[in-house]
Amino acid sequence: SHLVYRAPPGPLSGGALYTRWGRTTCPGTPGTELVYSGLTGGGHYTHPGGGANYLCLPTTPQYLVSGLPSYYSYLYGAEYQYPLFTTNDHNVPCAVCYTSQRASKLMIPARITCPSSWIEEYE
Repeated sequence: SHLVYRAPPGPLSGGALYTRWGRTTCPGTPGTELVYSGLTGGGHYTHPGGGANYLCLPTTPQYLVSGLPSYYSYLYGAEYQYPLFTTNDHNVPCAVCYTSQRASKLMIPARITCPSSWIEEYE
C-alpha cells in the first residue's frame, strides 16, 4: 500500500476526500478540486475473495509488477446495466474530490438529507 501526500502549497492538514460515483467532475463548491477521475471497478460477483467496496480506478494505472500468479484477486470494470436506456453496458465514471473547506465527510446510505448539524456538499 502506498501513501500519497499532498505537496505544498496545499494545506498541511485538514480537508476531506470523497468519491463521486457516476461523475467525472467535482462540484463547483469553493475550495473543492478534482484529485483524479477514473472508472469504477471492483470484484466480479461470481468470484470469491477480493474487496467488497467499489474503487475509483485511475485511467492511467502504474503497475508494480506484471505476470502475477493466478491466485491473486482480479479487478473488473463496472458497467451500467439498464437495457432500456442508452447507458446500458457503458463504463461507470468516478471522480475523487478534495475539499479544504471540510474537516470530515460522511455518506449515509438510504438517506437524501443530512443530519441538521452537517452541510450537504453535493446532490
